[in-house]
Amino acid sequence: MSEDKRNQKLIKNTAILSVGTICTKGLMFLMTPLFTRWLSQEGYGTFDLLLTYVTLLMPLFTLDSNEAVFRFLLDTDEDKKRKKIISTASFLNLTGLLISFIAISVIALLRTEIRGILIYFYILLVAETFYTITTRIVRGIKKIPIYAICSLLFVIAMAVSSFILIQILQMGLQGIILGYTIGYVFCTVIMLVVSRAYAYISISGFDFSLLKDMLRYSIPLLPAEISWWIVNVSGRTIISIFLGTSYNAIYAVANKFPNLCQTLFSVFHLSWQENVVETFQDQDRDVYYSYIFNGIITILSSICMVIISMNFLIYEKLFQQEYFTGYYITPLLVASVLFSMLSQFLGSIYLAQFNTKKSGGSAAVAAVVNIIIHLALIKGIGLYAAAISTAVSYFSLFLVRYFDVVKKVRLVICNKTKICLILLVYFVAANYIYISWFNWINVLVAVIIFFLINKEIVTTYWTKKYKLKKLKFNLYR
Repeated sequence: MSEDKRNQKLIKNTAILSVGTICTKGLMFLMTPLFTRWLSQEGYGTFDLLLTYVTLLMPLFTLDSNEAVFRFLLDTDEDKKRKKIISTASFLNLTGLLISFIAISVIALLRTEIRGILIYFYILLVAETFYTITTRIVRGIKKIPIYAICSLLFVIAMAVSSFILIQILQMGLQGIILGYTIGYVFCTVIMLVVSRAYAYISISGFDFSLLKDMLRYSIPLLPAEISWWIVNVSGRTIISIFLGTSYNAIYAVANKFPNLCQTLFSVFHLSWQENVVETFQDQDRDVYYSYIFNGIITILSSICMVIISMNFLIYEKLFQQEYFTGYYITPLLVASVLFSMLSQFLGSIYLAQFNTKKSGGSAAVAAVVNIIIHLALIKGIGLYAAAISTAVSYFSLFLVRYFDVVKKVRLVICNKTKICLILLVYFVAANYIYISWFNWINVLVAVIIFFLINKEIVTTYWTKKYKLKKLKFNLYR
């Protein structure tokens, strides 16, 4: 693929996804203060915990076949092959949901006191499973605009239905679960119809040999999925056990700001996954990847600086006083997300290589580090243990993947990038000096730094000119 084409495609896909994803996550962020008011701390904490278990069980019961769907679809434009891939994956998803139904039914029989919530939990699991595979299919057949628009429609449908169910019908915890379910179902139907992906689903399209190939790709990803779950959300489980669900609600709110950073990267990451596969065999691959790698660190670290500097404003204006403890753990979580994003970037290179085993192995290392540190510190420093263990585990994951990837792909870190990381450390530390005038100065400084650091990159993207030759000289001199 030529230099201009690969960059134009990356910019185009990123721009399309930016509109849908940023609007979606922005609305989700604005809904958080409403949810914390509509529900009790225990109720919101329980709901957040249920969502984390859905994210764990879904890849387990489907053997992570949704990731295989996306990767296999990228390699073909033939309708016959698409039909086999999508039909085979759909069969696997339905089988997984049937097994999960049996498992949850057994639990409901044994634990009658939680039978009611288990019903709602299973409904949410089914809805999110269908929604997830549909998004992978739509992206795999390269219907990016449909995916972006439907992401926004999900939040709107979820918000409206949640308001009706919680505020008007007074359904509480069950109401928010059903609200999310309605949003997932609504958008799944819209995506299937508009993209015409339903035409690829048929019983005759099932291919057993293809199923084996897809499982060979997806099953090694399971350790990575479980590890990501442990790194991302096991903290909530440990917090709930040792400190209670009310503290879990505080931690969930503190994670909303790191999620903003994660959202900004996910926009790029979704389009990068396709781009990295298509450019992996290019001769100037190393230079191109280094350019993108440094650009990610520069842009996202400067965004993290701005978010951390405005942390005091967000807590003072948006959330009630009982959630203020989260103010002090947010900076660590924001910084840790940066290394999470860089780890995902490196994981995309594993994707291009079909090397899912190393993806799972490196994530397992991070998961072990996370659990050991969290359990060791939780009784002594409370919520801070979750933030510290998350930060250390993500940094460990980044180091493991970086030193492994550079054995085959040369990724050079520029001096400008190193300066950005040093400045980020300053803003994390400055957040703990809670003085009004000092906080406002940091906001001003963070905004100025953001524009100074990103001036060249913004100009480069704006003109759609990628000065790879100049970059190559700077990187390798």
